[in-house]
Parts: sequence; structure tokens; C-alpha cells
Amino acid sequence: MNLTAWVSFLSLFCVLIKGYELHGWRRLIKKVGTAVVTGSPFLGFPSTNKGQQVSVITNVEEKSVSSQISTFPKFGRKIDETRSSTQKQVDIQNVANQFVRNAVKSVGPSVVRIDCEREISQILSLYTDMKEGETIKVSGTGIIVSDDGFILTNAHVIDQAKKVTITLSNDRSFKASIVSYDEFTDLAVLKADVSRETDFRLLPAPLGDSSNLQSGDWVIAVGCPVGLDFTVTLGVVSNPRRAAAIVGVPHLKGSYIQTDAALNSGNSGGPLVNDAGEVIGINTMVRTNTEAIGFAIPINQAKQIYEVLKTGKKPTHAYFGIETISNTPDNAHINNEDPNSQHIPEIHGALVLKVMPNSPAEKCGLRRNDVITEVNGNKIRGLDDAEQYLDDCKPGKISTLTVIRGENSVEHKLQATPQDLHALLEERKRQQQQMVIIRPAK
Repeated sequence: MNLTAWVSFLSLFCVLIKGYELHGWRRLIKKVGTAVVTGSPFLGFPSTNKGQQVSVITNVEEKSVSSQISTFPKFGRKIDETRSSTQKQVDIQNVANQFVRNAVKSVGPSVVRIDCEREISQILSLYTDMKEGETIKVSGTGIIVSDDGFILTNAHVIDQAKKVTITLSNDRSFKASIVSYDEFTDLAVLKADVSRETDFRLLPAPLGDSSNLQSGDWVIAVGCPVGLDFTVTLGVVSNPRRAAAIVGVPHLKGSYIQTDAALNSGNSGGPLVNDAGEVIGINTMVRTNTEAIGFAIPINQAKQIYEVLKTGKKPTHAYFGIETISNTPDNAHINNEDPNSQHIPEIHGALVLKVMPNSPAEKCGLRRNDVITEVNGNKIRGLDDAEQYLDDCKPGKISTLTVIRGENSVEHKLQATPQDLHALLEERKRQQQQMVIIRPAK
């Protein structure tokens, strides 16, 4: 036996002893068998053909030594799991870049910049250096929702606008008129005047479904912030449903999508887009003095309001005259342990914090610390449900509220007739117009 054979024999013997200590005989046999087939150099066996794919088959499992393939969610691109971590990160980044580009290409031609001219009102002139009647220019963003010129944006973008112009991503500009707007959902519909263009049609944005959003979903914000036209920012859904009161705008109706995609002045009215290039929200506002906390109106909610606004009308909103928060058994139990606090039913629902005087809620007998559990048969588990189902009630028609009250948690069926918020708002505006404005002395 020559020297090379002795070295190989000793090497194999050492491997067998070490392998037994680490793996036991059963796993050792599999490892040695694999080494024999693949021709591992340290065992002294000849190598198999380079590049040949080999499968190791046992009675327990079957695994392929060939590449394990995975697919990046929703994008259809394959990533080789056998590549190094750095190479896989590059692959993932390339896929992510591609989905952002594709999403922007899908919705980009439907995004418009909105330029408005607004006159300084008499009241505003009292608190600024500008004179009454002066014209200021404001801008925002909108999305085309029909090929005949209807555009969806925020109501605060076109508030008191005397002249409106829209600009497309290809630099084409058109005049636009305000069809209608809703102060309580902060939505407005414009109509672009493209009548002079015989063969020109606007490209509507693809509208998605916001009901299936989950925290962590990719989203893309497209808009025209601070004069920078058609800016794209990337983020995720921080929370798919935030009640208006939680966001900090209790005077508004509906819920909001919270996102960390960068939003700035001028993004208002622009689309929040999912990874498939579909609009799932209308960017509306940011939380001041914070970073990466923005909010968008869910597109499902916006579509319902749009169908009313495009006819020139305004949607109805029920006014009950109450303030509520979410109530849970745990929070109620903690409150009830305090002997100086009023008892709160330990159930899920919407806790009434305040009842406005002379409101429909007061007239029907609703009280502070009542817990609303149903509205017209719809279960209420918290503030989000309460705001949705109370707003769905028809003004002028009787609505049935189920509330739990007191230490004995007695159930009460209350019938309230909500008022129309828009009617109340118009009445308040008429009262303000009748007031005599006294100018401060200069």
C-alpha cells in the first residue's frame, strides 16, 4: 500500500470517529454516502461531473442539492435561495424597484396637479397682512377617475377657489370646474374641460379595494408636494383603519389609512397606491410635529362619496350629538375598581362621553357612560364601528340604538331621529353672515 493510500485511509478513519461523536451512526452513513456520490476531495474519491445536480434520497426525507427556488410575493420574480445573502438582497431590491416602477407607470398618467386661485375673505384679512379681495395661489393633487374628465381630490384643496386649473404628467393643462364637495369627508369632484380636444381622452386611474389592507402592506404615494411635480414616495400601511376622532379630526366622518409614506403640503388629494398599481386611498393629511405619520381616505369610502358628488349633490351625514370612545371589559373593570367613579358596563362597545344639549341623542334619552352595543341591528365593538354605523343612519328617519346602562347593565332600546349635518352647517353659515364684523383699530 503506497503512501497516498495510507493517508486516505487514516483520513477516512478520523472522519468516521469524529462523525460518530457528532452525528451518530445513522446520520454519519448518510453523510459519507453523500460524500461518496459527490466525490468529496478529502475522502480521496474522484469527483463527479462538475455542475451535475444530485438528489440525496432517504427513507425519511428527499432533498435536492439543486437550487431551492422561492417567489417574491405578488411580483412573480424568482430568487435563488442558494445565492449569498448579499446577492439575495440585491435580487430582492431589484424586484422591489421593479414593482414600484410598474405601479407608478400604472397610475402616473392619471395623476394631476391642481392649481387654484383663492380670494382673501373679510375674516381672513383681519388676521393676516393680506387685504380683502387679494388673490393667493394654492396647489394640490388629484386623480382622474373617468375618461370624460371627472377628477377626485380633497375638499380643502379647492376650498373657496375662484379659478381651477389642472396639469397632467405630460404638461398638458386644462381648466376645471368644481362639481361638488363634502366638508365632512374632505372630498371634492372636479370636471376638466377637454371639449376642445376632439380625439383626446383622459386616462382614469385603476381603483383598487381598500377593505383587504393589512399593516405592513407596501404603499406608494404620488403627488405634487411643495411645487415638486409628480413626486413618488414609498412606505407601508401603518394601520389600515383609524377613526377620525383617534386621528385628531373628530369633526370629520369616516376612517383613515395610516401610512409612513412621506406626505407633504401639496400631496393632498393624490393617490395612495398598492403594489399592484391600484389606488387604495386618497392622501389627505399628516400629524403635525411628527415624522412618517400620514393619513389617507380609503378608496372604498371615497368611491361611495364620489358617486354622489359627481351628480352635483352632497352626501347626507347623520348628526346625533354625541362623543364616544371605544369601551372594553378590561378598561371598564379598571374604572369600576375606583369607588369614586361612575360604574361602566364591562362589555365591548362605544362609551358615550358627552351628550350635546338639544341634540337628537338627548331627546331620545341617551346618557353619559351609556355603552352603545348596536345601531339598527349592527354590532358595535368600538369607536370605529360606532362612527361607521351612526353615519350610515338616514337623517330624518328613526334609528334604533341598543345601549347598556348602569351597574345592573340594563339593556335599553332608544329611538333617535338624527339631523342632517349639512343642513346644520348651512344654518350656521347664515348666522355668521348676519353677524356684524368689527374691524380692529389700527
